[in-house]
Amino acid sequence: MTNAVNQERLAEELDPWRGVSFSGVTLVLGTGTGRQVPLLAEKIRQAEGLLVVADVATAHLDALREQLVAPDIAWVQARARSIPLLHESVDLLLLNGLLRELPTERFGLLFEELWRTLVPGGQLRIADILDASEDPAHHAWAERNRIVRRLGLALRRPVAVSVDLRAAVRLLRGTGFEEMRATLLPGYILTDAWLQETAEAIHGMAGRVVDANLRRLILNEDIERLAQAYMQGEQRAPERFVLQAVKPGDLSVAMESPFTESDLNIPLD
Repeated sequence: MTNAVNQERLAEELDPWRGVSFSGVTLVLGTGTGRQVPLLAEKIRQAEGLLVVADVATAHLDALREQLVAPDIAWVQARARSIPLLHESVDLLLLNGLLRELPTERFGLLFEELWRTLVPGGQLRIADILDASEDPAHHAWAERNRIVRRLGLALRRPVAVSVDLRAAVRLLRGTGFEEMRATLLPGYILTDAWLQETAEAIHGMAGRVVDANLRRLILNEDIERLAQAYMQGEQRAPERFVLQAVKPGDLSVAMESPFTESDLNIPLD
């Protein structure tokens, strides 16, 4: 019995989509890193469903389109707040890393648009990242976020660093979604490559800062503080989360979340 349970858990870890139905219309909002879409495309092809991929950046769509030439994939240039699909036309709607790009006060408008496109019983799955905590293992990421926010303020640009999960749950419930469940997943371990890539990205953004004193502060002091935080010991990104919800209706199909026993289910009330 123990071996059977262990094998089942291993299968769930290898296939995070285990138990999800892809036989209908699946909409992916935001291409993210591009790694998820090919995996979904294969599952949807096997289930004889239809995949719709929407992103505001045509370059992201074009890069994926070159990899995935298939008749069961539709490519759409669109913003999440205005999805060019009919009312109640999507069975499964996925957001991966997109929610943190919006200010919390705009969540409600986004959720209303997601509600509009989902069929009764349609399922919503949001994957994103939480803010850095006081955990010493998050010090480097907290420094990274502090620098990003400083750059955003200096360049008068919005920043995308984390999601207020409790606010998202409250606003989803206010929109009418039910059966909400959130699962936390451990953040990935930060590496020397991460530190180098982050420092290079900060250098690139700081070069656009007009204020010379602020630019020197970021390049000379902030990056040094980031490196010092990284050297304090094993550093990790903050926890990720998967938030699931259902639009009530007769067509609802159970959507099991196959995460490992080490995942932490957090209360939503």
